[in-house]
Amino acid sequence: MKKILFLFLVAGLLYACKKDKIGSKPFLSFKSYSADSISPTTDQFVVTLNVEDGDGDIEDTLRIAPIIKSHGTDTLFIKKKMPGIESNKGNKIKGEIQITLQNQEIIFGQYAPIPKDSVHFMVFIKDNAGNISDTVYTPKIAYRSR
Repeated sequence: MKKILFLFLVAGLLYACKKDKIGSKPFLSFKSYSADSISPTTDQFVVTLNVEDGDGDIEDTLRIAPIIKSHGTDTLFIKKKMPGIESNKGNKIKGEIQITLQNQEIIFGQYAPIPKDSVHFMVFIKDNAGNISDTVYTPKIAYRSR
């Protein structure tokens, strides 16, 4: 009887370990942009990312920083609040998030004297437990001056 109980315990542990391959650290990957280029007249711009989290607590914060190729290494992160998904706590999450950026958040005006030819974004998220995803770099997108 003890052997059968031990086998059930081992089988349960193996199933639990196999079930959560993602872990508690959130995972991000780039999915798409809402447009094929950006200009000073762009009012809104949406960056869509795939997100996975093994314990479903990715409600804390998201940080995104526009990187303008011709400007150099300045990294000014914009803090965005993640949507509330409390009903998924404790469950594996696999979905997508959309980050809507307004014109001023893409910081065109700050670098006006410098010609721009492309922009891309650095993004990471922090979950409620303080786990931080790897930083994702999106592909470059054309910047058009008009």
